[in-house]
Amino acid sequence: MGQTMRLWTIQTIEAWERCRSTGVLAADGRRVPFYYRDAYRWLRQQAKSRLADYSGRPFVWAWSHPKPDLRCVAHLPKGQQGVRIEFIVPADRILCSDFDAWHCVLNQGYLALSEEEDDAWDRSLKAHGLEWQWQFLPPVERREMEKSWERIFDLEALNASSWTGPVTHIQAVLERVFLQEVVRVDHFVAR
Repeated sequence: MGQTMRLWTIQTIEAWERCRSTGVLAADGRRVPFYYRDAYRWLRQQAKSRLADYSGRPFVWAWSHPKPDLRCVAHLPKGQQGVRIEFIVPADRILCSDFDAWHCVLNQGYLALSEEEDDAWDRSLKAHGLEWQWQFLPPVERREMEKSWERIFDLEALNASSWTGPVTHIQAVLERVFLQEVVRVDHFVAR
């Protein structure tokens, strides 16, 4: 067996019960807000090119680092029962990225590694009479912005950058978690 990774995912009690009965934890994609669907589509395309066995299904989101602290707020709506599932899976099924940098993808912004690069991007757009809003970017600029997003996977470059680093939260996506991969389940009520 190749390299493995220990991950944690926060799920509703209903999702955990479904996993226990079916033997698999999988997402259906129905809960992705419409305004994030382009970002999720882009991430699925990246996974397709980076993970050998990825079929294109919606992701189970997990944390590689740090282990989610159940005392924190915002894991689930306040008062909802949930679980933190700890599991170990083959590393070749996982796509890891920087949680903070992922917000450039979600918010349709250019991911610069330096203030100078960020300023140059802004100047370039202004020179072409463009605003930062992604909807108005012509295809060339749109491709350049999307290319910058690939940096979310380059944790070393992000960590080395004084503009973006240090990387403090590493998220992971994968298609499914099998029940036999689960090593621990912690129940909690969301704060």
